[in-house]
Amino acid sequence: NVKIPYPFRGATRVNLIAVGAGIAPMVQALEKLLETEGDETQVVLMYGNRDVPDILLREKLDAWALAHARRFKLVYCVGSRWANVHYGAKPKARAKGQYVAPPPPEVGIDGLRASGARVAAENGWVDQRVIEAHAFPPSRSTLTFVCGLPGVYDALCGPRNAPGLAEGSALANLGYTPDRVVKF
Repeated sequence: NVKIPYPFRGATRVNLIAVGAGIAPMVQALEKLLETEGDETQVVLMYGNRDVPDILLREKLDAWALAHARRFKLVYCVGSRWANVHYGAKPKARAKGQYVAPPPPEVGIDGLRASGARVAAENGWVDQRVIEAHAFPPSRSTLTFVCGLPGVYDALCGPRNAPGLAEGSALANLGYTPDRVVKF
């Protein structure tokens, strides 16, 4: 299901953003990028799931992170896009002038960091803050792939089947250009 052929448009740095089952085409891309002899492409995968047990292909991803630590960074994002609120409580509390503390980190998130590998774990969804903190910045040598749910596309780059990047989307805000973003 990879929409462009390997090697990926001469990119020397690749950002992969996946949520849930959106990991499938990213694994195909990772297989080529990491297992092709002589390929030195630098890769960051930001992978979001609601809970730690929902992480698909975790053993394979962790193994790649260990085997290719020099050029592959893995970022697990666990929780929801509302990681900093209690469902329904924050607006009600704010209306009454009360403070509502953010919920604790997702159970098991600390166990996601593999020793000896470049693995990070973030509480919450893949969003503009996570991309800015972990992804390669926009450039002619950086290619960014996105795959996930409709809401993921809307927030990060605009609807999946719409050309270009939506104004106000995370990738547009960070300066990425439509010719360097691939929506799966």
